[in-house]
Amino acid sequence: MTLAPRSSLPRRLAAVSVLVAALAAGGLDAQEVQRIVAVVNDDVISNYDLQNRLRLALANTGLEDTAENRRRLQPQVLRGLIDEKLQLQEAQRLSLSVTDTEVDQATSKVEEQNRLPRGGLDDYLRRISIEKTTLTQQIRATLAWNKVATRRQRQSLQVGEDEVDEVFAKFNSSQGSTEMLLAEIFLAIDSPDQEDEVKQTAQRLIEQMGRGVPFSGLARQFSQSASAAAGGDIGWIQKGQLDEEIEAAIDQLQADQISEPIRTVAGYYIYIVRQRRTIAAPSPDEAKVTLAQLVLPLEPAASADDVQAQTGLAEQVREAVSGCADFERVAKELGLPKPEMLPSLRIADLNPTIRSAVAALKVGEAGAPAKVEPGLLMLMVCVREEPPSNLPSREDITDNLTRQRLDLLMRRYLRDLRRAAVVDVRA
Repeated sequence: MTLAPRSSLPRRLAAVSVLVAALAAGGLDAQEVQRIVAVVNDDVISNYDLQNRLRLALANTGLEDTAENRRRLQPQVLRGLIDEKLQLQEAQRLSLSVTDTEVDQATSKVEEQNRLPRGGLDDYLRRISIEKTTLTQQIRATLAWNKVATRRQRQSLQVGEDEVDEVFAKFNSSQGSTEMLLAEIFLAIDSPDQEDEVKQTAQRLIEQMGRGVPFSGLARQFSQSASAAAGGDIGWIQKGQLDEEIEAAIDQLQADQISEPIRTVAGYYIYIVRQRRTIAAPSPDEAKVTLAQLVLPLEPAASADDVQAQTGLAEQVREAVSGCADFERVAKELGLPKPEMLPSLRIADLNPTIRSAVAALKVGEAGAPAKVEPGLLMLMVCVREEPPSNLPSREDITDNLTRQRLDLLMRRYLRDLRRAAVVDVRA
């Protein structure tokens, strides 16, 4: 959740004050406030709940609290409230509960994300006339659904090493191509009669972004994807990772450009391209290594037998050591000179005769002896610093595949809950 900038608080505070005054003057009487706007199975959503959540949504997105903006946002906000009821009901059915401590910890995290002091969120909500329970109810539903997702993930989601290998190979083969840092907003369509409503909502969100409302704030408030909690961010995506219709729609977008609503089988997506970059693996020669070198001395006119004897000794050293400290210990035991530590160097800057040998060495592994003046040279890599890469790690790939799979699973899960529920919308 991202709070609106402080500089915009007075304007929205004034708008909220007008609403509160209208309530007090009888613009909305007690009966209207408590009017039931929806029944979700056995749980009710009152107009009071809806109006409070609307004000929170307006505050989060930076929109003015006007009757027109509330009218435009109301269908999506009500849909969100209905989904939260279903999520909480499912968590209860699975005997998964959210403690007050967990809600407090999540609330503190919201304060940290918005650089508010401890308790600052309470002050902020009071200034814009929103009850704290409006926010904590939303947080409780999110935490409950996360617990449901965790249980489903543990039961049915596993990413195999072969899947990671396939994606990693694809990245390696895609070097030189472009990838995009993306964020998304997803609005689900569960039945044909929702088509117009959801499309209009998507268009309204794009209009608001055109007026300066942050993409991340709208994503957190309205997106039905698991990425909503991160402001819609889904990370670096390359060609072939998204559906063809999505890729075709965003392929020509420039940095910070927002797509039009993209219709897929599941609903509408809106994307923003944060950045573009070229996929490139670093050259192994750019790695930095700290080397220890050991010289086994030979006389300038050493015989073949002497060279062979020292070579055999070098092979014994190779087999006996496992690390630079061990290198020094074995040299001392054999009466050899102490290994010399060399400064950190790029592999590309090493002597061409030893460059390829060093590049192939693992940390703590002694290399084969090389004939130099005045003897046989042995090298060991004590420290290796790999150059930065924009290729994802195996862990990144695993996390991304898991997120995508879990996101799809939980969207279908919620869709099935909607279809099985008895929902009576009276708004």
